[in-house]
Amino acid sequence: MDVLKNPVLKIYCDPIYENTRKITQHAKNLGVCVWGVTKGLCGSPELAKLFIEGGCAGLADSRLDNIIKQKRMGIKAKYMLIRIPMPSEISDVVEITDSALVSDVDTIIMIEQKCSALNKIYDVILMVEVGDLREGITEEAIYSNKENFKSLKQVRIAGVGANFGCFGGILPSQENLSHLIKFKRMVEEIIGYKLENMSIGGTTCIQMFYDGLLPKEINQLRVGSAMLRGSVAWEPFNWLRQDTLEFSAEWIEVARKPSKPWGIVDLDAFGKIPHFDDNGLRLRGILGAGRQDIYPEGLRSLNPGVRVLGASSDHLVCDIEEVSNTPKIGDLEAFHVNYAAMMTAATSPYVEKIYC
Repeated sequence: MDVLKNPVLKIYCDPIYENTRKITQHAKNLGVCVWGVTKGLCGSPELAKLFIEGGCAGLADSRLDNIIKQKRMGIKAKYMLIRIPMPSEISDVVEITDSALVSDVDTIIMIEQKCSALNKIYDVILMVEVGDLREGITEEAIYSNKENFKSLKQVRIAGVGANFGCFGGILPSQENLSHLIKFKRMVEEIIGYKLENMSIGGTTCIQMFYDGLLPKEINQLRVGSAMLRGSVAWEPFNWLRQDTLEFSAEWIEVARKPSKPWGIVDLDAFGKIPHFDDNGLRLRGILGAGRQDIYPEGLRSLNPGVRVLGASSDHLVCDIEEVSNTPKIGDLEAFHVNYAAMMTAATSPYVEKIYC
């Protein structure tokens, strides 16, 4: 019998499927289609299958390799690339995906040239700058490139879109969504046809969507984390499930030690000067996981007495003074994960992924 390799990220399929169904059914009632964003679990085909079975209209990912992996596993779906294509991957993007989010005019022109060679029509969602300052074309750039947009023959501007909360932390609002609607009308006037989609992404959009506060013009929602975690940051959506993911690691040392390091302080392994309070002797434990496996700031122990102090590359150091049953070497400790911890665990080759 194979021995389980620790650390482990457990992915619970039933609650993720249930979250997906709740979101897609609510969206259907509002005339909105949902694209399932799979990048949070590194483009997992198992997750892609859950999203499609749960009612998603298509699959979206930021990495072309993830989409290739899903297609090779036989996942039948429409595929969208949600990071601006790199020039070096334009040919593959056009041949492998059905659409892409793009904000750069030069990139659109490169897609047009490739599609002309293939005699293929390709859909682009034109990403608009609405304040988060990640990707997005500005009003000035739209007008200065009017002729480029008018000359497109193989690229179809299928809609306009925006992303919220991922870089600048900007939330969707009536004001910035109205700006997106204005952009849509501006682009339609320039290209001479109606746009099919108004697309928004980011888990921060979900509560506004559920409360019915999105403008009626919004008809496409790109969602991943809400279905995967049922929350934004640590704030749960009370209509979704949060029992979806669990990270566990093995205790490799348990000892009573001073709470504050001693000696000359310098930068740690990651270039920061750590700070520790002196709380006297405390029971401490080390788990066999580190920053190569998990984002330690994104962990919350299922055991309330365990407090994460920090991590090096391969060691997760915890205060366990308040734990009622002192762990022993070889015991497992389980944690809830936030988005960053989920993403790093999913990406790390050292973390076993188990779908339950």
